[in-house]
Amino acid sequence: MKSHKKSKKAIINVEEPAVAYAKSIQQFPIEKLLDVGQVQLDEPLQRVNTFRKGFKKKSFDKLKEATGLDYQTLAMALSVSTKTLQRTQVFDVVQSEKMYELAELYAMGMSFFGEEGFRRWMDRPLFTLGNRKPIELLDVSEGIDLLRAEIMRLQHGIAV
Repeated sequence: MKSHKKSKKAIINVEEPAVAYAKSIQQFPIEKLLDVGQVQLDEPLQRVNTFRKGFKKKSFDKLKEATGLDYQTLAMALSVSTKTLQRTQVFDVVQSEKMYELAELYAMGMSFFGEEGFRRWMDRPLFTLGNRKPIELLDVSEGIDLLRAEIMRLQHGIAV
């Protein structure tokens, strides 16, 4: 029988750049974009209750400030007039859900691109969207889904 001696080997840490990069991305908190408590958005049923109660005006104002979107763009995205946005104190279920979708999209985008980088990305025509600007797709849930999918492709290094 051969005797094996334990040899001291240097431990080498290998860091995959993509993994290290993914760990460095700080998720932008949706709660901050809507100025609500985390408990209100944690669980799906809790979100349902929150949407039914409606987001308050302060949530809209915080979203407007964080995203840099103007009243006209937000009115289009929420399918209401700009006057309605200015008058509303508590938003209805549909508008609250839409505000959450926008906050979720912007949280994802700002986490990946940075705040200013994401705003620029939203205003630039993209080949993958038929040369449309992403900001033009905010009025339809399917458009927001397309934008989220596009950001996820970029996060995973899939360029089309």
